Amino acid sequence: MPLFWVAISLSALALLLFTLSRRLTPKGLRLPPGPKPKPIIGNLLDLPGQRHWITYGQWAKEYGELVYAEALGTHMLWVNSQEMAHEIFDKRASIYSDRFKTVMLEELIGMDKNIGFQHYGPSWRTHRRTMHTRFHSGVSGAYNPIEKKHTRKLLKNLLHKPKAFTQYLLFNAGAIIMEIAYGMDLKDKDDPYFSRAQQVVRAMDETALPGAFLVDLIPWLKYIPSWVPGAEFQKKATRWRQCVDDMYNIPFDEVKRRISSEGPDQCFVASHLGENTKFDLEFEEIVRNCAGSMYTAGTDTTVNSIRTFILAMVLNPEVQRKAQNEIDSIVGNQRLVDISDMESLPYTTAVMKEAFRWHPLLPTGVAHVATQNDILNGYFIPKGTIVYGNVWELMHDERHYGPNTEKFNPERYFTPGVRDPTINGPFGFGRRICLGRNMAVDSVFLAISSILQVFNISNPRNEEGKEIPCEYDFTSGFFSYPTDFKCTIEPRSLVAKELIVRS
Repeated sequence: MPLFWVAISLSALALLLFTLSRRLTPKGLRLPPGPKPKPIIGNLLDLPGQRHWITYGQWAKEYGELVYAEALGTHMLWVNSQEMAHEIFDKRASIYSDRFKTVMLEELIGMDKNIGFQHYGPSWRTHRRTMHTRFHSGVSGAYNPIEKKHTRKLLKNLLHKPKAFTQYLLFNAGAIIMEIAYGMDLKDKDDPYFSRAQQVVRAMDETALPGAFLVDLIPWLKYIPSWVPGAEFQKKATRWRQCVDDMYNIPFDEVKRRISSEGPDQCFVASHLGENTKFDLEFEEIVRNCAGSMYTAGTDTTVNSIRTFILAMVLNPEVQRKAQNEIDSIVGNQRLVDISDMESLPYTTAVMKEAFRWHPLLPTGVAHVATQNDILNGYFIPKGTIVYGNVWELMHDERHYGPNTEKFNPERYFTPGVRDPTINGPFGFGRRICLGRNMAVDSVFLAISSILQVFNISNPRNEEGKEIPCEYDFTSGFFSYPTDFKCTIEPRSLVAKELIVRS
């Protein structure tokens, strides 16, 4: 690929000078342990292209709770213990709350408006306050009726088209977010609002890992025109940027038109704009950005936690039976499960927690950045270091989750001292923790418990109706979730089927 070699050749001297002239580690200090770097390129060849969480987990076991690497002058640090994560992301949040600048994600496709990727500072704080007013723990329950309505629709869709469960899970999550954010009631999975937003989520998956594109490591490549051989990234960026702009603007403008004719309603956008009596355009832009961010932040977390749950039920039928027995004994078969049943269903709640822990959607989290030099346990952390909360390692730490963490085992949460994985990790860390996590937990619990109540989930069947093993894998990218897999989803009984239809 000509562009690659041109970039490497022209950058080698600059990188060499950078390496030779960079600030020396202060006397008496050293960098954290990690794989030995090579001249100029550092650990570039050590960074995994696939199943990166496995490599970083191995590094954690070899080097400890802090692992350092460097690639083409970029400093990277993996945080591999809950204790160190608390020290860095909570106690030292003023240093470690910024985001890494990804040229492809931010500049070329326009995701700098997304609150999850915005840089730490006054603008981010204003966006976060705007989100907090509608998503803190005291008000998140207000969205339960919307979650309930769409989960009932999900059950009907699974009853009629169980093989399309992934599509309907995506639509269910998207419909919940679109109604909460914009007051829109999406009718089916072919809705253009839904398909447009899904394209943005896929683009984010490809671009959000630091270094996913060469332009992130060599920023001046952004000036290379798309017709240059090897500049395929520019064509992708143009296509994705249009999707991003449409996702943020089209539904927002639709709400503004609705307000002008009908007045404000209770959705996120309308309720905020209704308070904007001074017609502050800057505030309007903040509301637009927050609403668009809700979709990209909320859909994949809920959808793929539920898909992971479904896969786990196929692989662990005894867990499924135990959860179903609990639901049958507490809720019965005369009504569907409600979010208010969560405290009465401890085993089912443990199944949900295990779905978040067993294979987290963001194995290495969203990268933070050190905004100044720091010293951790005698180690020097240079300013600009990309800092990963190694979620995979944290969720598989036997000190906090007991033995055999590779197994899907809800029983672990009944052992005193075992952590709740929904507190941090899968939802981020410190000041960058997901504001919608309470709503996400409610949505996932309601979907999981409702599915368990009325459906049996088992291995796929061949043409003769015999069960065959479920074949599955997990994707490698910013997100890691089950690849498409087949299973059997069928009503538990005629009573269960009637309960779905009646709902």
